[in-house]
Amino acid sequence: MSKETFFVADFFSDQIVGGAELTTDALISRAKRRVKRVKSSDLTMDFLNANKNAKWIFGNFALLDKKILFKILKMNLDYEVVEYDFKFCTLRSPKKHISHSGICDCKENTHGKLISLFFSKAKRIWFMSEKQKEVYLKEFKFLKNSDSRILSSVFSKETLEKLVSFENKKNDKFIILDSNSWIKGREECVKFAKKNKIKYELVSNLSHQEMLNKMSQSKGLIFLPLGGDTCPRITIEAKLLDCELHLNNNVLHKDESWFNEGKEKMIEYLQKNADNFWEIIDEQ
Repeated sequence: MSKETFFVADFFSDQIVGGAELTTDALISRAKRRVKRVKSSDLTMDFLNANKNAKWIFGNFALLDKKILFKILKMNLDYEVVEYDFKFCTLRSPKKHISHSGICDCKENTHGKLISLFFSKAKRIWFMSEKQKEVYLKEFKFLKNSDSRILSSVFSKETLEKLVSFENKKNDKFIILDSNSWIKGREECVKFAKKNKIKYELVSNLSHQEMLNKMSQSKGLIFLPLGGDTCPRITIEAKLLDCELHLNNNVLHKDESWFNEGKEKMIEYLQKNADNFWEIIDEQ
């Protein structure tokens, strides 16, 4: 019989429809066990103590009380970490930190040391991409002794079925995300399009379904993030919708084999990654 299982996250997709939240929900939807959602800001000492024998999975936890983190480190808690970005950095992006302050020395401060210690005590660390994992192992060499795996972004079965059902009738424009988020690099994308005489369209404020519709009708996607974007879902969706892609090296999964061996291999990989996650957890 499976342990009672809790997934802790700052937000779930009914509150914020971001890449991490969509992957979290897709991951939970693929579980054969019952998984209860817990908002990190709601996690208390009493709840933790009452469920100290449960299985815990931590996604984004910026809103988690630091006292809870210290408490977990003192307990023999059975937990996994799914790392969506670079939580050891106070800005969740070393390159953003360097851009804003000239330096990212987070690995040396209390925050970075606490996060890396929390990761080291986890049963497993699940990264979004190989290059993301490399950053962690470079900054915190002791994590080489931890059990770390590559999960990648996770899609529900319904979303994958939807992605392969589009007719993909294309116009002559490339999509650029009209986002104010520093990491998305909107201005760099526009400069690239103009320099290369590419027709483009800035898009914003679309629902997920509307965005898929838009990409299915667009020639391609220009996505040039300014810092490491660990496994951006939009690039995967665009590729499955037959878009041409202009990406830079900050798209950290772009050189991985599953992303470069055709749609069939991509779908096969994305159909299995969540199942592999739960199979490994269920082995214990």
